[in-house]
Amino acid sequence: MYTEYLEPLLANCKTKEEALLERAARCLQQGSIVAVPTETTYGLAASVLSEKGIHRLYQIKKRPKTKPLPVHVSNLGQLKFLVSNFPPAFEILAEKFLPGPLTLILKKKPGLISYVTGGKESIGIRLSSHPMVRRLIELSGAPLAISSANLAGYPCATNAEHVLEDFNREIEMILDGGKSQYGLESTVISLEDPHRVVLIRHGMISCSQIEKTLGYSIFIDQSTLFSSLSKRQSQRLPVVRLFSSLDEIKVYLQLSNYNKRLILGKNLSFFCLQECDVFKLTKQNLFEGLRLAIKKRYVEVLVLCDSNLKGDEATYQKLKQIAST
Repeated sequence: MYTEYLEPLLANCKTKEEALLERAARCLQQGSIVAVPTETTYGLAASVLSEKGIHRLYQIKKRPKTKPLPVHVSNLGQLKFLVSNFPPAFEILAEKFLPGPLTLILKKKPGLISYVTGGKESIGIRLSSHPMVRRLIELSGAPLAISSANLAGYPCATNAEHVLEDFNREIEMILDGGKSQYGLESTVISLEDPHRVVLIRHGMISCSQIEKTLGYSIFIDQSTLFSSLSKRQSQRLPVVRLFSSLDEIKVYLQLSNYNKRLILGKNLSFFCLQECDVFKLTKQNLFEGLRLAIKKRYVEVLVLCDSNLKGDEATYQKLKQIAST
């Protein structure tokens, strides 16, 4: 299979962008898989009206068919065709955070296609703030099921090059929208029980932001202590260790055997050791750094979790999930 790559779409080329999106929409209508940018990470998209496309998406991702796919809409009005009940918390969170990096799990409409929802009575809904994916949904004429564009065991893709590395000749098309704005996944909140708001996955919107918006504490699912990334990456991702200071890292290096190591941190400009390479973290590039660690075959990734990094709650929570210690 040939994977068609559609060049970066620039804001000042609206006519060309529309033509490329129309081509992508036709592909989706025909059951093809298209890689699309969102504000969080890149995703693999299939039309919810195409059973062929949905089955291929599960197959390409090697995703269990009992695991639901999140569904992206272009506007909140589309939810009336997908969702049966909107609890008060939905209205509050939607007004504050949507469009944006938030996935809400709600009770689905009776009879809604089960091959998207994994046979469950709920559905995960996303309204992205990325104009490209929202316009693509409009042009394709239906919501899109979108799964993260990464192979099992690899960090999420945050640019089109990452997608090409993982899925060249596996999917029909890649839309290049440049680097992801956030570079981390959306926060996932379950509203299945209207009286019990549950954090299912840490993401760009912090738990404290959710609680502040709602005005009360929410429950945290125990699975958030562990990342699906960490479970699947044991054979690919190097060991990840967290340290609270440079002194701790230096002591660890002195007491341990030599290995090929990569050090991640937000403030490493003054830190230089001959036996270690460094990668400077920003709010957007954690997954890029982890992909580099895999590509360059580092044995360990040492992360400096100083006050600067801990202040970036989304990145810090993700690191705690995937760290070995």
